[in-house]
Amino acid sequence: MNKLMDRFFNIRIRSRRCLPALLGLMLFIGSAQAVAAISVAAEFEQRLLPSLEVELSCGEGHEANRITKLTQPGRQVLYPDDLGLSTSGCRLKANLPKGYSVTYGVEEITGSIADRKGCRFTQTEPGRPQECRMSVKQDPVLLRVYKKWIGGSGEEQDVRIMLECESGKYSGFRYINEGSPDGWEISDIHPDGILCNVTEQLRDNFEADIIDCQGLYVLPGKGEECTLLNTKIVKRIEMLNRYGKVIMIVLVLAVGLIAMGRLNPGNV
Repeated sequence: MNKLMDRFFNIRIRSRRCLPALLGLMLFIGSAQAVAAISVAAEFEQRLLPSLEVELSCGEGHEANRITKLTQPGRQVLYPDDLGLSTSGCRLKANLPKGYSVTYGVEEITGSIADRKGCRFTQTEPGRPQECRMSVKQDPVLLRVYKKWIGGSGEEQDVRIMLECESGKYSGFRYINEGSPDGWEISDIHPDGILCNVTEQLRDNFEADIIDCQGLYVLPGKGEECTLLNTKIVKRIEMLNRYGKVIMIVLVLAVGLIAMGRLNPGNV
């Protein structure tokens, strides 16, 4: 009986001695499953976008929630693994100004998803950091030009137009007419905007009014439009043209005969 009692107490003492070690191991395993670093690898052109704002959201009131402004492209850790917080259900996205778009990418591992809404991390793996790749680009904008004729017949030839901006990328000239507008896609626009002017090739059969297409202010995400107004010129009969001479002679003779008839009514 005494031997059984001694054996029972020895087992209990050993269990108590092992309990702290067992609890520590359990906590380590639990934290390893819950902790993972979240970082962002961003690509953007500082000349066109001075800074990029990224937002990490892990649910309402979560300690890991944060908004970080990146002042240069590259990789940055947003959620270090020493915080000890679960990353289950966290989403990372870019807060972009108007006129810019982003594509997301993640490493193809379990629990990492990239879509048009951002990067989502639904579960973690011990020792494996989560990284969201962001590629930000400026969207081109459209500058559209319309044509309006005053005194036109509807059979006017297309008019060649040209674009000149203080910066940005665009190319070529265009041909437009009333009911057939055209324009340019402009890219690489300075964040503060650029000024542009549209001119047209002049011809001797119309007078051009281009004031509406001067000093156009183009911003990222905001295109422009304007109208070139042309007034048709009705040409007089050219005196040096042989057909014009014949017509003028006939008209002069006719007017003279009518005048003579009025002065001498009895001879008629």
